[in-house]
Amino acid sequence: MPQAATPSIVASTIPFDGLPLTIDQKSSRASALVVLALIVPPLCAVILPVALVLVLAAQDVWEAMRSKPLAVATLAMGLVVWAALFLIPAKRIIQRRWNHRSVRITIERVTVSDSGLFGSKLWTAPLVEFRGITHHVRATLSGVSHELILVHSLADRSVLLHAADGIARSTIERAVALLCLPEIPARELYRVTRRRSSPIGITARAEAQPV
Repeated sequence: MPQAATPSIVASTIPFDGLPLTIDQKSSRASALVVLALIVPPLCAVILPVALVLVLAAQDVWEAMRSKPLAVATLAMGLVVWAALFLIPAKRIIQRRWNHRSVRITIERVTVSDSGLFGSKLWTAPLVEFRGITHHVRATLSGVSHELILVHSLADRSVLLHAADGIARSTIERAVALLCLPEIPARELYRVTRRRSSPIGITARAEAQPV
């Protein structure tokens, strides 16, 4: 996803003082509306010509299918591919911006529940499967944000624990001690991300409280 589309991060306070730990993460609605405003015009520019072609050619479609089925099939496939090139990335961006994630971490397992405009997903993994915790600094057009990430060997299972304008060393140490995992360098996160590109979490608001 383009860096410009990354939502702003709102600072939050996470004590990391006991398990189980529950973290609620929500994307910025203002950021989502901005992204929608940027996406809708290109989508209309793609969909409307395709719709017009289909409407204008509707009367001749059946005749063309009988006389030149291969040509019609090729044209239809081209139109579908052309629309999909825009619709699929747009769907992913909108889903990411309207996503709500709930993370629950116990001494044994990490459970993540994602819900959004296009459905919901629930997955769980043993805490021992995670490689460690890293302090990741992300540069965006709105500034520099700091993220504390629970790193899994699969990029789409890495979990955002904390996001803020800055993360104190004491916060990192408390998280490492609480989860009994090592602190690992950020380059380990990049290595995982290169192996499988996927959103790590919601880089917007991270509000957490022990339960």
